[in-house]
Amino acid sequence: MKLIVKIYVLLILVAYVSCDNLELDPLNSVGSDVFYTSPENLNAGLYGIYDALQLEGMYGEQVLLDGLSDNCIVAPNFAPDVFNFAAGNQVEVAASFIDNYQDAYVLIQRANLLLDNADGVDGIPSSDLELIKAEARGLRALAYMKLVYLFGDVPFITTSISRDEALQISRTSRDIVIEFVLDEFVAVAAILGTTSSDGRLTRQAILGLHAKVMLYEARIGNKTWADALTAINDAIAVADSGGHDLFDTDTPTNDYKSLFTEANEGNSEFIFSVKFNSIDLSNSYLERYSWQAGVLVMYVHQNFADAYDYADGSDYNPTDDTYVGRDPRLSVNIMHEGLTFAGLTYDGTDGGGFVGGNSPGTATNLFLYKFVSTDFSATFNEGTLDVPVLRYADLVLMQAEALNETNGDGHPALNLVRDRAGLPGLAGLSQSDLRDEIIHERRVELAFEGQRWFDLVTLGLADNIINTIVEEDATVERGFTANRNELLPIPQTEIEANPNLTQNPGY
Repeated sequence: MKLIVKIYVLLILVAYVSCDNLELDPLNSVGSDVFYTSPENLNAGLYGIYDALQLEGMYGEQVLLDGLSDNCIVAPNFAPDVFNFAAGNQVEVAASFIDNYQDAYVLIQRANLLLDNADGVDGIPSSDLELIKAEARGLRALAYMKLVYLFGDVPFITTSISRDEALQISRTSRDIVIEFVLDEFVAVAAILGTTSSDGRLTRQAILGLHAKVMLYEARIGNKTWADALTAINDAIAVADSGGHDLFDTDTPTNDYKSLFTEANEGNSEFIFSVKFNSIDLSNSYLERYSWQAGVLVMYVHQNFADAYDYADGSDYNPTDDTYVGRDPRLSVNIMHEGLTFAGLTYDGTDGGGFVGGNSPGTATNLFLYKFVSTDFSATFNEGTLDVPVLRYADLVLMQAEALNETNGDGHPALNLVRDRAGLPGLAGLSQSDLRDEIIHERRVELAFEGQRWFDLVTLGLADNIINTIVEEDATVERGFTANRNELLPIPQTEIEANPNLTQNPGY
């Protein structure tokens, strides 16, 4: 109980981000030299950094990133910035994606404050001190990783600074920041162990994140595929030694669904996940799915439902308007006609079953189902469902891709994930065809985990894929402009507050 109080105090002290612009009011302006005076307070400071992962712009609304991709679109009244970006209406950028931008700096500033003060704390064993500092560094690197792949060049801050100092910082090249992220991941991995308290960083988590950055950079052309494969293999080896594997109970029709239930939180497949708690439940969009109508804000494209093949491995036939005999993951990820939810059967018609009428983009009558609580009595923001940041299946598919790009055989790794889903394995595909199958598998396996947007952008596929989405009778069109929409706009309020901050091209 005392630690919880300490965390509350810390969160009050570091509430430095306003709704108008990026304010980096250091904790020392209100007494960080007083706060960081004991091992207990230092631990509270670390928990404050982990707490920032729950913020909407970090992982509280991670699922909304799928609304930028070809998987779905978000209701305009719920997330207008995501909706307008997806529809190609980049007119108002004043506060667009401000949570994604500012919340990352909330975490970064909390980490910087701890790192600036940690060495002055007495009474803590040096080994414990190094672990705490390593976790803070790892979380800070994760925040910069997200910032770069969303915004490109960003202000780069590694010490706690004042608000006035923050409003003078210009953007640093994304390549410099990425090298910092990679170096930090390597350094931190050498310090962390393979076991930790629930929800804390481990060596396998850090190496997995390092591998993902290497994969992204290889796709872009900044790193070699051979180096990416080495990083991925290293991450998998450590994950294996740490007891991670694909979650498998020998029931393909149920294994995948069971992954995302509270009963199986902390399962062997989750290498790193954000643990939501009662302090910040209101920030988690996943928690809002506990509300019976929360499902209605994520509208799934028919194109995405059609991406799920038949369970026997054959391609889906678009003339078949049923959902019988399909990849079992379809009925876990997408609410469609015939599904039973909380004792009711969805009939898939406008206003029918248990859902409301159509809104823009709902012509398909397909909705998000993954992560949704089946408890109709649950109230808004109840629940503590974990948000996956890195799963073992993701690592395996990364390995398949890197093997294929280095002229190795990516079939076995790909087939591990397909087998868990109950699908037959693939064999004898050309490099090009296998590449397509791997990217397809990432789409259906990692649905609504915020991965698809980053895949499309780093693979250079966003323009061609997103602009081909056409929904019959839909009241919204999708739009993507090459050489602009690969990056989100820097919130205009940030630019107006900082004369040295520039906007991304095209905004």
